[in-house]
Parts: sequence; structure tokens; C-alpha cells
Amino acid sequence: MTAASHSGDEIATVVRVLEAFRRFDPDMPIQYALSFLTIAQHEGLSMGELAQRLGIAQSSASRNIAALSRWHSFGKAGHDLVEALEDPRERRRKIVSLTPRGHHLIEALRALVAGEAVDIEIDAEAAAVRPAARTGRAARLDLAPSSGAR
Repeated sequence: MTAASHSGDEIATVVRVLEAFRRFDPDMPIQYALSFLTIAQHEGLSMGELAQRLGIAQSSASRNIAALSRWHSFGKAGHDLVEALEDPRERRRKIVSLTPRGHHLIEALRALVAGEAVDIEIDAEAAAVRPAARTGRAARLDLAPSSGAR
């Protein structure tokens, strides 16, 4: 395999991942996706640490977390992919981690990167997040919003 074809495979993988985010939410800003992926890599980091890792203002990190959480702002439903909880040792700090729905999306993205065919479905009628049955190398993932979430 030549370097050019190898890099083409890597680019195709990146495109598949970006398309998965687009399927999940056609209007999701790349900064939300990067925030989500950073949280998945470093669960338990604070909002300040997220801002530092992404090179963005803490207010931007907070806004990203709000959009990725269960409730965005003004009572608007968020994506329910992450949750920010008060650090019991330092109450001003918020510790960010994935929700079950966020873990399922990461599972689907990992399958995509591994070369599996993954279909991300958003079922607005269902009440829970659930991975669908896998058959062979194909996987289907239903990402149903939890009550009140997008």
C-alpha cells in the first residue's frame, strides 16, 4: 500500500466520523464535536481543563458543555451526551463525563474507525439509548433521546 492510498484511507475514516456527527445532528458545530471527543478521551476533566486542551475560552467550553448536556439553555433540549457535576472537593469546579448516550455514540464512532459499517439512528419516539444488535461486521446504533433531550 502506498503512502498516498494509506492517507486516503485515513481521510476516508475522518470523513465517516464527521458524517456520523452530521447524521447525529446536521447543525452540530465542529467545536461541539471536538469537545465531545476530548471529554471521551479524558473523562473526569474540569471545564477549565477542557478549555485549556481545546485552546478556547472557559465561557466557550461552558457553552459547548451546555449544548452537549441534557439541557442546553433557556430550557432548550441539548444532546444528552455529557454531564457536568460539581466536584465534591471543590464546589466551584464542574467535572465533565459522558452519559450513557455519549458512551453509545463513542462505541459507534469506534466501530466506524475499526472499519465496521455503522448506521446511527436517532429515534425521537424512543425513551432510552440503546445499541442495536450487531450482525457480522455491521452495527446499527439507535441513539434515542432521553426524556426531554433532543
